[in-house]
Amino acid sequence: MPKPSFGTLVRVLLKSTSCLILFWPLNSIGQEADDSISREDEVIEELEVVGRYRSATTDIVSERIEQSVPVDYLNGEFIARVGDSNVAEALRRLPGLTLVDGKYVYIRGLGERYSNASLNSANVPSPDISRNVIPLDIFPADIIDSVAVIKGYSPEVSASFGGGNIDIRTKRIPESLEFNFGFKTGLNDISDDGFHYAGGSDDDWGVDDGTRSLPNEIADAIDRYQGSFSPVNILLTPNEGQQPTNLAAARSINRHLAASLDKSLNLYPTELNQDIEAEGLLGTTFYLTDYLSMGALILGTYSSDWRNKERTNRIFSNSATNFANTLQTTHGVDLSLSANLGFRLIDEHEWTVTALLLRNSEDDATSSRTCSKGQFNDCFDEELPIQGRLTGQRFEQRQLETLQVQGKSKFGRDTIETIGGDLAFLEGILGSSIDWYYTKSIAATKIPNEIRVSGFEKLASPNGAVQSYSVRSTGTAVDYRFSNLKDEVMSWGYDWTVPLQMFGTDLDISGGFAFSDKLRNYKQISLGLGTTHPDFREISTAQPDSVFTQRNILDPSFGFELLLGTSEFGTESYVAVQTIEARYGKFDLFIDDTWRISGGVRAESFRQISIPINYLEYRGSRVQVDIQAGRKGHDMWLSTDDYYPAFHITYIDPGFWSDEFQFRIGASRTTVRPDIREVSASTFIDPISEARVRGNPDLTVSLLTNFDARAEFFWRNGNSATLSAFYKQIEAPIETVQGGATEDNILFNFINADDASVYGIEFEWMKSLDTYAARFFDLLAGFYVAGNLTLSDSEIAISTGSGVGNITNHKRRLTQQSNVVGNLQIGYDSFDGRYSGTLIYNVFGERLIFAGTDGLPDGYEQPFHSLDLVYAYYPTEAITVKLRLRNMLRSDIQVYQGDVPVIEQDIGTTMLVNFKWSY
Repeated sequence: MPKPSFGTLVRVLLKSTSCLILFWPLNSIGQEADDSISREDEVIEELEVVGRYRSATTDIVSERIEQSVPVDYLNGEFIARVGDSNVAEALRRLPGLTLVDGKYVYIRGLGERYSNASLNSANVPSPDISRNVIPLDIFPADIIDSVAVIKGYSPEVSASFGGGNIDIRTKRIPESLEFNFGFKTGLNDISDDGFHYAGGSDDDWGVDDGTRSLPNEIADAIDRYQGSFSPVNILLTPNEGQQPTNLAAARSINRHLAASLDKSLNLYPTELNQDIEAEGLLGTTFYLTDYLSMGALILGTYSSDWRNKERTNRIFSNSATNFANTLQTTHGVDLSLSANLGFRLIDEHEWTVTALLLRNSEDDATSSRTCSKGQFNDCFDEELPIQGRLTGQRFEQRQLETLQVQGKSKFGRDTIETIGGDLAFLEGILGSSIDWYYTKSIAATKIPNEIRVSGFEKLASPNGAVQSYSVRSTGTAVDYRFSNLKDEVMSWGYDWTVPLQMFGTDLDISGGFAFSDKLRNYKQISLGLGTTHPDFREISTAQPDSVFTQRNILDPSFGFELLLGTSEFGTESYVAVQTIEARYGKFDLFIDDTWRISGGVRAESFRQISIPINYLEYRGSRVQVDIQAGRKGHDMWLSTDDYYPAFHITYIDPGFWSDEFQFRIGASRTTVRPDIREVSASTFIDPISEARVRGNPDLTVSLLTNFDARAEFFWRNGNSATLSAFYKQIEAPIETVQGGATEDNILFNFINADDASVYGIEFEWMKSLDTYAARFFDLLAGFYVAGNLTLSDSEIAISTGSGVGNITNHKRRLTQQSNVVGNLQIGYDSFDGRYSGTLIYNVFGERLIFAGTDGLPDGYEQPFHSLDLVYAYYPTEAITVKLRLRNMLRSDIQVYQGDVPVIEQDIGTTMLVNFKWSY
């Protein structure tokens, strides 16, 4: 279809520009300030305005200084300022972090498997079907208080630590009454018109109402006919009361089962709705007595957006005549609900209960034109030019439910005095503290019906206009998949810290325990519907809804048949259990307020078993493995017991070129373990790439040796500068490689490579320009410049062996590792505090997407230059109006294999307008 017009965006932008001019204070375009305002008042105003930005960094700087290891932070104020809508988008603003597929964060060039994520310091399950890591786009920015990226390992953190640990902290209970409501709307310039299909009545809430579900008739029939719908099997399988008498009757039963499937297969052109988002927050604290207070917070967000993805895929060896053009329209819905209840006793004891619901759904309608020279879909054939036409529907609902109970207690002087009595023995634990948590989480992903229809279109001339459409005559002209994932995690733990003073030094001794238990169950049912009967041609030249009618399906003259288990390998499903039990001890020593030495060791016991299950197997064992034998032979059973040490030294000199200076060095030993699905013997279809991926039960853990150094400079006016260096050596890193191919798809395997290394430097800064105002002009006092730059490189060595295809380069960079990552932020706060503006730039260098085979070059994603603008107007203290422009440079996603662009995708420019009222 033709590319939608840019006119809609221009019209809205012109209207918004008028609003900007209206919002802009009169004195900013030439009018003089009121003469009654004194110079002293102007200075006070300036300090207040600069504080608007610095308030977003003060708490972050304080927490960074207090840490014994390198940590980077984002808080809610910063995320709101740059206009990012979820955690994944926001994290790319930090040094050395890149975003892949809009969901997964790579830290220091290491893949998502090397980034461990937690919620309020607790393990939570992943609702991602193809990966065990948490897709960070599921966390909306509005529920976030702050995000900590721990880049230096410390024993109180999980030993599964590669690039870093990401801890997402949800909003805290406010000290006083706080209420706000916000509304956002906007559009994307390539998302004016797209495709849709007849879905369910609850799609706008991100859930399917049952329209797409596997019909009960088919679910019952899977058991009744013991995993096969072939007419012969239906005839021969004993079935009381419904036993067919001949093969024709068995075929009739098969066709009736097929007729129960959802037959809303057509895609319809439609005008896409504008983005909408609403958020609301209510929270306060009640002071019950002089010592006891109770607080509560309720937060909710809802968003709905429509996006087109225009994508071209080419085959390197014959890119001009072997390609696919795809337009995918996605309706995304995000819903979050959070409720917090907390108690605080004499400011030294705090208990909090947090309930969180996150729902994220994507409803895709896809239409692809495919051309392959020499095949049935040869668009350039001189005699009979034909192009393939694949249409698809995919509704995916991801949901995370979490209940957390946390407690923090410090046994200070106030506690002892409040308790009273003869408690002299408590003096021995004065200043000690204990933190504890219990978390129960359930992640669920449902794809109630994923449909793909295969057809073809006759062309008037080679690569010319479409003359007619037909459904392909094949046994799987319509492919159905029903998928269901449930991931349950229970975790609890505690940390105990005791402060000591010896020989004029301060020493903190800490220790703790952590336990996590995970159960994951994934089930997929695949079905195929079609026919190769010659009479099918009479009805095939129509749209799918008109071809696959109930009347046509039940008509025996067309020969329709329903196939069960069309994947042909039957092992997509699996069950997995994982437990982690950990203990740690740590010391933290301060000497003369100049040296800080910390270190310790963590002991972790890790157990994991992943078992493929063939739910269609009724005449033998569904589980094709002896669990007890597997434990002995480590077949699909992964068990490790190891110690993970860490040691860090910090030099502190407040007068060294800054008001606060710290220089840190550290070394540690950590691990990265195979994903649950990667060690399962099952084969599955990756929902993103459509490639077949096979697990490898022989995978082993990877061990990492980490070295870090960081120099940090902080000034009282909010300015800062940080220079970091890192080096990581990885033993037996896990990589995805091409191990072969089937007739219709590439097959990928997981293997342990020989070794890998990644190293680089990071530079980060924030500079207010107020010091240059007197020298140049006053307007500079409201500006600041912030940013970061990461330069890094990596190398991995892969030897030829089992599961490894004929890869071109046995030594190369790590997958998805960029040698350059940069961010630049230029911001302005007006003197009167009425408006602010922020220009945000982000770029990553080229990164390896897939390794070439058989002498073909590797595929590299090209640099993506992102330029965003956020303008905020504050007409009153309670009201905020924001304009956001994203991808102003209209950058595209491009992947090159040699000099051939094998993947090109346009994402367009997005404009959003946001209104928020706060009390």
